This record gives sequence, structure tokens and C-alpha cells, in this order.
Amino acid sequence: MKQGLTKPGVQRSIVVFMVLLAALAATSLYNYLLFHTIAELVAIAIAIAVFIVAWNARAMLENSYLLVAGTGLLFVAGIELLHTLAYEGMEIFAGYDANLPTQLWIAARYLLAGTLLAAPLLLRRNLGPRRVFAGFAGVFLLLLLSIFVVPIFPDCYIEGAGLTPFKVWSEYVIAILLALGAVAVYRLRDVFLPWVASYLVAAILVLIASELAFTLYVSVYGIPNMVGHLLMVLSFGLVYVAFVETGIRQPYAVLFTGLKRSEEQLRREKDRLGQYLDIAGALFVVLDSNGRVALINRRASEVLGYPADAVVGEPWVERFISPEEQERYRALFLGLMQGEIGASEYVRTPVLTASGGERIIAWHNTVLRGDDGVVCGTLSSGEDITEQQHAEAALGRANAKLNLLSGITRHDILNQVNVARAYIDFAGEDSKNPGVQAHLERARAAVDEIQKQIEFSRDYQNMGVKEPVWQRPEDLIRESARDLALPAEVGVRVDLAGLEVYADPMVRKVFYNLIDNAVRHGGRVIEVRFSCVRSGQDLLILCEDDGTGIPDGEKEAIFRETYKRRYGHGLFLVAGILGITGMTIRETGVSGEGARFEIRVPNGGYRFGG
Repeated sequence: MKQGLTKPGVQRSIVVFMVLLAALAATSLYNYLLFHTIAELVAIAIAIAVFIVAWNARAMLENSYLLVAGTGLLFVAGIELLHTLAYEGMEIFAGYDANLPTQLWIAARYLLAGTLLAAPLLLRRNLGPRRVFAGFAGVFLLLLLSIFVVPIFPDCYIEGAGLTPFKVWSEYVIAILLALGAVAVYRLRDVFLPWVASYLVAAILVLIASELAFTLYVSVYGIPNMVGHLLMVLSFGLVYVAFVETGIRQPYAVLFTGLKRSEEQLRREKDRLGQYLDIAGALFVVLDSNGRVALINRRASEVLGYPADAVVGEPWVERFISPEEQERYRALFLGLMQGEIGASEYVRTPVLTASGGERIIAWHNTVLRGDDGVVCGTLSSGEDITEQQHAEAALGRANAKLNLLSGITRHDILNQVNVARAYIDFAGEDSKNPGVQAHLERARAAVDEIQKQIEFSRDYQNMGVKEPVWQRPEDLIRESARDLALPAEVGVRVDLAGLEVYADPMVRKVFYNLIDNAVRHGGRVIEVRFSCVRSGQDLLILCEDDGTGIPDGEKEAIFRETYKRRYGHGLFLVAGILGITGMTIRETGVSGEGARFEIRVPNGGYRFGG
């Protein structure tokens, strides 16, 4: 309360109301009817002002207190106006005595007490403005009908006798309802700003004192009646300070801290988000629609070598992208803004640092949209891969040297193998001794095995050298069948419906070996069939033939490097090539009915193109 009293606007309002109360008290000495009329009109004006504030703020309110209280006060003002016009001496309602204004007074007090009790009780209910207005309008009409049309409202004042028991007891009941309303407001005080809650409770307590004063008078022009009206004006003055003064001068403080607390919560969430971005190991850069930096986190600031406030507002491409990459990055940014490039596209870009050096960043880019759905900027999260790139480059150079050495060595060995095979052939021609011929045949077989091992080492060395790419198995299968020059009676049927797989570039050898093995080792094979079927989230590529099949005891062994070397290392190589991108292979056919190989492609490793 002290905090609220220190505000200049509130202080002036309190002073004005004190002066008004003194003037009203003086007016009652001159003409009581004038005093009563002014007092009632002041209360009516304040009630209407509260309604205006509440009704115009209804779309912004996060609870129903102000809406219920303001709407209820409007209809209280309506009955108060009728009470003022019907007061003894106004001579507006002919044929009525002092009972009519007293009945209207009690009706208004009941409606006011009910409003101030219902408002905190309905505070957390999501009430529509029209429903609230219609509810109070219904109560208002029922009260007027019970007084003017169907006179069932109990008498409250009898000429010569004074107040009726109903009127006196009603004042006590109204005081109890008001007290309950004050308790309800106090219990929910955390919902209000501190000084607003204090004014509301004080207003209700003064109103209770006013009601008790109205239980004491005998004449409508008596002193207790005057004191009751002065307390009523003071009570409405406190309501004015709570609702209207703080509502107009401090819009966020109207009764309710909803908007202000939302603003504080938003600020806390923003600060917390900033902390998360700052402690993240990734770089975060937000660009506006003009390509200027709108936000940058601590990690990005550290990599660039500039403080964040020196980066925000700068044109990203022109300031921080190396000249040879600017055109490419500018095209990427425009493509993202115009929707021509996928929002999840990755790009590696060198960025310029304050020291004049470059850091290589792998960016993941996405677009930001406004409330209207229009793209308003981009968000890039990046990882500094400079050291990784250098290591990969060094590893690439080392691998290139090793591959060169291996190629030269392999070439020299194969040359010597050809020389050894020629001498074996010469020796066979010179000697007709069966024992010598047998030894020469074994030597020739050993040389052939050496040649196979050397050729396999070449294929195995090339696995994983190049990055995986999307490929169409259907095209690879047809190319393999064409290169194998299959017998006329053997057919290859492909039903893969535009399937594409993400695999090592050597995946063509997978299909080549499967067809070759089926023809060479499957007996009398007439057809090799390729198809696909889904298995949960994965995809199975099936290779089936109508040959003799694989014995049950060898279904796993055929993929081992040591399996029957005279057959080569084809299936071992197949399993290795597929394993590079997470694919697996197994044989599930029935021995005697044909072989059936299942290649399992994990989810994300396949797609169906046009």
C-alpha cells in the first residue's frame, strides 16, 4: 500500500477525493438532496469508468476478475442512477414514497456485494465477455421487474417507522458477502500487483463500514445516512485508484500482473535461451532478410575472434566469408529465402577471423518465419571442422601415397606372375615326364591363386575410399548382366520400381557378384530375380534364383574370407561393401530350390525416385 501511495498520480487522486469528501460534507449542511445527488453521481461515474477500462481491456486480460467486476459495476451504476432519481424530494417517480429508493438501494448493494465476491471466485475461469454481460443484464432485469412490474421485492422503509427488519438484516448480509469478497481477494493477492490488492481490500472494508452505517438511520436525511454516503464515495474512490488510475497511467499494472508477469517470464526465457546458446558447443548465427547478423552466440563469437556486439548488424557474406566463397554462399542464402533450396542443406564454408585467418565451418541451415508465415531470415548452426579437415586432408594424402605404392607393387607382382606362368608353360612343353607335369600344374594353380589374391586386394583397397552416393540398383544390375555376357538361356528380371540406395560407389560389384555366383555355382540356373519388400522401417532387396541353393550348414560361412578360396572372395567382398553404409546381407533360401539373398537397407538409406 505504501508503494502505491508514493506514486504521484495516486497521491493526487487521494488528495482530490479528500477534498471532494469535505465539500460533500459541507454541501449536506446546505442542501441534503444536493449532497445525496452529487455523492451518488460520483459513485455512478466511477463505476462506469471501471466498466470502460475493463471492457476495452478484455482482449488482453489473462483472468476474469476485471471483466466480472467492471461489468457488474456497470449494472450497479444503473440501479444506483434509478435510486438517485427516485430519492425523496426528486419528485420524478410519482406515486412512490421513500420505500422505492431504499428498495433500489438494497438491490444495488446486493448486486455490488455479489459482484465483488464472484469476481475473485471466477478469476481463473475462462469467461466470454458476452456471457458475463448477458448474465449481469439478466440479474439487473429481474431486480427491476421485482420492484416495478411484479412488486415482490420486500419493503425496506416505512414512513414514520423507519427501516424494516429486511432492510437492516440485508445490510448485515451484504456486509458479510463483502467481507467474504475481501478475504477472497486477499487469498489471491499474488495475482494482483501489491498496491492494487491493497486498494481493493481497503475499498471493500470501507464499503462494509458504509453498509453498517445504513443500518442506523431513521430518516433518509439523517446523519447516519450522510456518513454512509460519504464512506460509499470513499470506497468508490479507492476502487477508482485501483482500477482507473493505475489502469490508465500504468496499463501493465491494471489489477493484474498477467501481462507484466508474461513480459518478465518472456525476458527470463530469453535470458535462459541466451545462456543455452552461449554454453552450446555449436556456432549459432541468425541472419535477417537482408543477410545481416541479427544474433550470434558466444561460441561463434569466439571462433570469429570478435565480440558479439561488434558482429550484430554486419553483412555476413561480405564481412565474414572468404572472397572465393562469397558468390556461392550468397546464392545459398537467396535460395533459402526464396524456398528454392531445402532448409536442411549442409554446406562447408571458410569464415574469416579477426586474426586474418580462416576457419572451416560445417553449417546446417534452416529458415525463420514470421507470424504471417513469410520467411524473415535464416538460422545457421555450425561446427568448427578446421582441424578435422586438415586431418582428413593429411589422411587423404597418406592414403593416396599408399594407394600409389600398392598399385605399383601390385603391377610389378602381376608382371612377375605373368613371367612365372610363362616359364611354367615353357617347362611343361620341354618335359613329358608325368611327375614333372603334375608339379608344374600345382605351380600353375599357385600362381593363379596369387593373381586372384592380388586382384582381390585391389578391389578391397578401393572400398570406402570415395564418399557414398545415391545409386539406382536397377541400372547397376543391368550393367552387370551385360558385362557378364550371360548364357542365352539365363535371364535377369528386375522389379525395383525406381529404387535408389545410399551406398559405396563399389556397390555395383555386389550385384555383379550375386549374378556371377548364381550362374557359376547354382547349377542349371534359368532366371535370377531382383525385387524389394518393406520390413518395418527398413527395406529388403531380394536376389533369388532357381538353382540348387546353398546347404544349410554353409549359409553363414559363405560370407567369410576363408570360405573355399577356390571360389574367390566374392561374397566376403559383397558383405564388406554393403557394411560401409550399414547394410547387411544374408542367405535365406531353401537348399535344392534355389538361393535367396536378402540385402537389408536401413531406414534413411533408401528412397524411391521418379
